[in-house]
Amino acid sequence: MKKIPLIVWIILICLVFVHYFYTPEMPVITTREMRIDPGERQPDLVHLWDALVREHGFANESAILIQLNQFVDKDGVVQCTQTYYTGDVDGEQHFYKVYVYPGGNVLYKDQVLEFPLQGAHPLAIFREATLIDFADLTRGDRNITLQTLKYEIKREYNETHGDLYILSEGSLRPLKEATFPDGACWYAIEIAPEVLQPEGSSAAGGVPDCLILFTEQDIALADTVVYA
Repeated sequence: MKKIPLIVWIILICLVFVHYFYTPEMPVITTREMRIDPGERQPDLVHLWDALVREHGFANESAILIQLNQFVDKDGVVQCTQTYYTGDVDGEQHFYKVYVYPGGNVLYKDQVLEFPLQGAHPLAIFREATLIDFADLTRGDRNITLQTLKYEIKREYNETHGDLYILSEGSLRPLKEATFPDGACWYAIEIAPEVLQPEGSSAAGGVPDCLILFTEQDIALADTVVYA
């Protein structure tokens, strides 16, 4: 049997030592629950935000939206809202995960974030998302999903990406093109129907009827905007 060189044994022992004595501690995650007014068809995200600020105790002006997701059934009723954001508590940046269910139950998780994130305050998108008439978008056909995406890179949009709109006070103003510069931090709101897999197929094609929406705050960061 071939002997293992001494240097290999030394390396293995060092790796074991590092694993057991220098493995970083897992972040402490706090999980709690609260209740809000569930709303008739969807939660009022502005009222939700006010409740979260009171509950968490972070500095409101420090909050940064990471993502908002809403899962809507074919009747236009929001079945689940998920939002991820950060906020400062006594000089520490905390990362929050929040899940809102139709009965008004809210589950949230809180942990300290070790690295800073950049972005915009959640309320601009929350105000607009609350005013969206999901029942008009689903038309009793298919479930849909709303998702926000945060970008900090140059990106161009045209009709090949989906139907483009400015979302302002619940109304949609159509766009033909929009180009965002590199380095600016902005959000796109994408609303797409549930993709049904053809029988016997493991993958579907592109998502049909995808809507891409921008708030007035975000479209103001674009380099070029061409209206339809």
